[in-house]
Amino acid sequence: MATPSLRRAIEIYRTEGRSNLRGKVSRLLRERAQDGYWRLRGTRTVTRGGVTATFPTATMDEARTLRRLLRLESAMLSDLLAELRPDDVLYDVGAFTGLYTCFAVNALADENVVAFEPNPSNLERLRRNAAYNGSPRISEMVLSDASGTVEFDNPTRARENWGARGSIAPDAGNESIRVEAHTGDELVERGELPAPTVVKIDVEGAELLVIEGLADALASDRCRLVYCEVHRESDERRSIESYGSTPGDVERRLESLGFATERLDDREAEFFLKGSKEST
Repeated sequence: MATPSLRRAIEIYRTEGRSNLRGKVSRLLRERAQDGYWRLRGTRTVTRGGVTATFPTATMDEARTLRRLLRLESAMLSDLLAELRPDDVLYDVGAFTGLYTCFAVNALADENVVAFEPNPSNLERLRRNAAYNGSPRISEMVLSDASGTVEFDNPTRARENWGARGSIAPDAGNESIRVEAHTGDELVERGELPAPTVVKIDVEGAELLVIEGLADALASDRCRLVYCEVHRESDERRSIESYGSTPGDVERRLESLGFATERLDDREAEFFLKGSKEST
């Protein structure tokens, strides 16, 4: 039986020709060689936006995930870190394995960095990565537009190929799990968390659910920056359309909360949105 990699190679050969296949194979081999070099070093210390963080890279999966995240998230990550002030409170919503959290905890007080990651497959990695850098607050709950319990899709690493992403499941399947959900405003109002000044959102299409649940905090003059990865419609994962909205809805909602928006990076599958309040 043909493996997924072999099937993909055959597809490239048929649709793009031998020369393109040769080029892509060559790039893949170079990538794997670099992953192997990072793995042999055991850890990797990286600087972005004037902030330095250290990550474990003792396995090929750790090395590959870190290298890919640094490449894909470069524009938004560097901009966010360059904008941080010493007294900021950062919410990392959809922290995954902690890329933003690990950098932020080197720039801010530990208690002012709050990472939300409900996917059990990622929590161990998030905690392990964070421990190399500090002691941020790590929450297993989902941030959404209502409190309660939600179905959360929990894809395996095999399905995702690199890293286990997940999202609130509007059409719960066999791999979904039950997860506690709260609105960010509720947590702030009850005094369980400090109000955010900077919010980063990467929740695989559920961006507006997070924003609506944090609307009061975002509208406050205290909150001056929002960074949001907006996922367009895709066959490979959930998108903003999966939740009945459009990419433009995210921009318009942030603008209604007082932010001026700009796109830091725009790709076919997603774009990286920055919302800022110039007066704060």
